[in-house]
Amino acid sequence: MKLGRAALGLLLLAPLAVRAVEPISLGLALAGVLTGYIYPRLYCLFTECCGQKRSLSREALQKDLDSKLFGQHLAKKVILNALFGFISNPKPKKPLTLSLHGWTGTGKNFVSKIIAENIYEGGLNSDYVHLFVATLHFPHASNITLYKDQLQLWIRGNVSACGRSIFIFDEMDKLHAGLIDAIKPFLDYYDHVDGVSYQKAIFIFLSNAGAERITDVALDFWRSGKQREEIKLKDMEPALSVSAFNNKNKSKCRPEALKLTRTL
Repeated sequence: MKLGRAALGLLLLAPLAVRAVEPISLGLALAGVLTGYIYPRLYCLFTECCGQKRSLSREALQKDLDSKLFGQHLAKKVILNALFGFISNPKPKKPLTLSLHGWTGTGKNFVSKIIAENIYEGGLNSDYVHLFVATLHFPHASNITLYKDQLQLWIRGNVSACGRSIFIFDEMDKLHAGLIDAIKPFLDYYDHVDGVSYQKAIFIFLSNAGAERITDVALDFWRSGKQREEIKLKDMEPALSVSAFNNKNKSKCRPEALKLTRTL
């Protein structure tokens, strides 16, 4: 924008020089200034642009979690710290991956909605937030090879268009192992995969796997006379790791390969 202002300033201060310039050349120069500096900013006033995303407010996110999400103290703390730390880092080494576990109705989808709304004004309807439901988008085991190719192309294409893309995978416990393997290359410590950097992308995995173990841990605390809020993340992670590894749709690799360590 400074260059544009400088160019216009020179035109105003040097009227004699302007007369010496060919009208067509001057028109093309001005068109270049308008197109390169002004038009994108005007365009982004009326539609969503990746470069115009809102800055994440830790206070706003915490307020949303505190006022809208109940009974999930672990999720609130982990999500707040992980998300804000990741967004605040100008050069993250890998994408942010969050895995939210629990029974239907515990708030996994709701948390995803809160996260999306705090990063993009359009929330789940944003062009940069992508939701996949295992039983809806990948229903036929016989088409796994096709699904893998399509999914990788979709992720690559959207991250190429906007590095801060958000991908939400619902019903991960029902997702075929081959599709999990197709996602893994995008989650690791690579600067680029096929020329594309995924280090600013966010992947959120929602699963019912481990729900029984979460209930068992909470019940054990209750029987011991302890408050639910005394449960720590370290109390949940071993049980969830075993539960996810024993899931019938598990990948050939242990779930740690997906870094599924954030728990709801």
